[in-house]
Amino acid sequence: MNKLKVLLSILLVAFACESQAQYTQLGKKNEFMLKLEMGYSPFMGNVGLAGEHGYYLSKFHNAAGFNAMAGMNISQDWFVGAGAGFSYFHNLQQGVVTPLMGAQAFVDFDFRPIWKGVMGVDYQPTTIKWAPVVGARAGASYLMGPGEPEGYDPTLTPMLELYGGINWYYRHGLRNMEHNFHAFYATVGVAYMQQTIFLPIRIGWRW
Repeated sequence: MNKLKVLLSILLVAFACESQAQYTQLGKKNEFMLKLEMGYSPFMGNVGLAGEHGYYLSKFHNAAGFNAMAGMNISQDWFVGAGAGFSYFHNLQQGVVTPLMGAQAFVDFDFRPIWKGVMGVDYQPTTIKWAPVVGARAGASYLMGPGEPEGYDPTLTPMLELYGGINWYYRHGLRNMEHNFHAFYATVGVAYMQQTIFLPIRIGWRW
């Protein structure tokens, strides 16, 4: 009986050591991450009260843009960081419309459920290729207006966005590799800025 207890104790210790080693091989819990993305945001509608010159974007402007973000990848699943972007507001269907330039600064958060767990020990299967993503952004939008009499001087408004999409993990076949969160992604969302609702459609790269 005593030999059986000793054997069980040895097995439990060995299992704990193996679990710890497996966890350690997966790398740090928090790692620096960059995200780059480009996209197009069709005009959906104006909100709020129009002023003397109408809405800030009163000519059904769509927005083409580029964003860059930097932050922390937390336990593979989470990202929290800060970003900045550039937007080109234009309309190709309403006659001659003055294009406008804009910039955004924001906090970005997203969640990608790619971790698995067995008996409290995290691991990442080598077969995982795809994972959904949901996220949100909040910040400020700066619009370079044309000025009077055509429109408003530069305006600064809050910016809010909710989005969802999918990630493709192109390093999915490498078990226990660092930076296995590398992915290309595509998202669709709803955004508000400059008295306007947009439908942002984006593709991006995280690493």
